[in-house]
Amino acid sequence: MRQFKYIEKPNLPQNPVAAVAISNTAGESIKKLKELNIKSYPINVNDELPKPVNTHADLQLLHMGNNDIFCQNEHLCIGESEQKFNIHKIAASAGNKYPHDVRLNCAIIGNKIICNEKTICREVLDYAYINGYTVINVNQGYSKCSICIVNENSIITDDESIFAAAGKILNDVLYVSKGSIGLKGYNYGFIGGCCGKIDKDKIAFNGEIESHKDCNAILDFISRYNNECIELCKGPLVDIGGILPLYEYI
Repeated sequence: MRQFKYIEKPNLPQNPVAAVAISNTAGESIKKLKELNIKSYPINVNDELPKPVNTHADLQLLHMGNNDIFCQNEHLCIGESEQKFNIHKIAASAGNKYPHDVRLNCAIIGNKIICNEKTICREVLDYAYINGYTVINVNQGYSKCSICIVNENSIITDDESIFAAAGKILNDVLYVSKGSIGLKGYNYGFIGGCCGKIDKDKIAFNGEIESHKDCNAILDFISRYNNECIELCKGPLVDIGGILPLYEYI
């Protein structure tokens, strides 16, 4: 049996990923991940969240690196995984309207956290400041949903406020249009909600990247940083609340 360890830097595995958190509705992608020797911990329904997104991992949990996880509900299945996580339950309850559904929705990239300081929960913000993170404040409450992380200094986003703020600190930020990613019950989904890294140089997508209006720019950007796209299922890109890497093979 291959050995594995916690991912030290959230969203930035350095080795092939061993397990991810993912919506329990992503059946085809979960099947493909299994074929890639990646275990999925399906996120179950949280009835406090809006129905179309009530299984989205990026709304229910936030991996802070190593074994630290903030979550809405202590009964999340990852608490029973092979690797025991240090679960921090936040005080604020989830809600079915913005901003009560985005208390944990922020993008951690190395020593930086991209979030809306008005909507992220106090526990995460305190953790960030105590541990010396650079907080990049943006207008978008769905920050993690809106970001595809390529590496520690390069991201793709479909949000103008993130593009403007992150562009001042990160080396390279690609802005892409909205509207090409599906999300049932909404006009469209977000770029970060349909993807996640499954290796240091591999980004997995829930759907076919060619279905995105800006697919050529996305592919060129990802290739520029020696990453490749892995399509987990056929059909248009669909926002499933992200594919969150939790631990990786040694």
